[in-house]
Amino acid sequence: MTIPVESSEAVISARDAVLEYGAFVEGAGVYEDVGRGNVKAVGADVLDLLNRLSTNSVDRLRVGEGAPTILTSEKGRIIDLVYVLNLGDFVLLLTGGGAQGRVMEWLDRYTFMEDSTLEDVSDAMSMMTVAGPRALDVLEAVTGLELAGLGAYDSCVFDVGGLRGWVVRMDVGEVQGFQMLVDDGDKQWMLEKLAAQGATPVGAQAWEAFRVGAGVPVYGKELDESRNPLEAGLIGAIDFAKGCYIGQEVIARLDTYKKIQRALVSLRVGGSWDEGDHLMVEGRRVGEITSLARMLSEGESAGLGYVRLGEAKVGSRFEDEEAQGRWMEIVGLPKLFGG
Repeated sequence: MTIPVESSEAVISARDAVLEYGAFVEGAGVYEDVGRGNVKAVGADVLDLLNRLSTNSVDRLRVGEGAPTILTSEKGRIIDLVYVLNLGDFVLLLTGGGAQGRVMEWLDRYTFMEDSTLEDVSDAMSMMTVAGPRALDVLEAVTGLELAGLGAYDSCVFDVGGLRGWVVRMDVGEVQGFQMLVDDGDKQWMLEKLAAQGATPVGAQAWEAFRVGAGVPVYGKELDESRNPLEAGLIGAIDFAKGCYIGQEVIARLDTYKKIQRALVSLRVGGSWDEGDHLMVEGRRVGEITSLARMLSEGESAGLGYVRLGEAKVGSRFEDEEAQGRWMEIVGLPKLFGG
């Protein structure tokens, strides 16, 4: 994880990443999210099926509306966090990176007589995240649309010179953000249009720093079948008043009786750490680092991790008793959707 400072190429790369990260903070950055999964769902029963199998109410989403929801196992553990977008001709499921196969397998397992067909379109559709204080201006200039009134997870169609796609409002933590969805063959043209209006192309290193700093959990690191939605800070994507879904009883019991054992935390980092390292207090293991960004801005690092609930408080500090100068401090308990 540590950047080899003796390499001039690595030093240049790190400087570039700092500038790219700055675009999210001061302007508009555009990141091509090549890892996220896209599943196309067609059929009259798609939304009803998703509603019966996930935590949030999605059965009444109108065309142009969307919502985050969580597929959970019988034990209330996270299969994946999925964004459900009703695009009219079909419903698009935005899954975690590499999770689309697992999501399709899970939905197929509980599909019987429903009118529902799933197709993995991850390779056919490109997704670009545009975020930052100037993101709205950039996208309005590119698409010619007025987007200021677009609500969270709402979408609208654009057509620019025959290039058709969708803009979806998806903030990144507290930073204004949008997803651009286009056919894969049109992505380079769109990236050039965005850059021409002032969006800075951002690489994986700067994006990871931005994501971690914003407290956004991802599949495979913070989200997997060893976690439940409450400890992952996803309570805002759970409708406790809706009908039954797989894992509902477990999640309701955890919430009612306050049985959560750990919580997702944002960390400020001092010294050299690695993802998977344990956080210790007086020889006791109280947490684990799940994501680590060596660069937020020059000289700063940040992380995400899970910490036992009793220690999960802003200001809690963890010193490495065997290595001087290594420490972690909790700076926040992120809740991606509020709540």
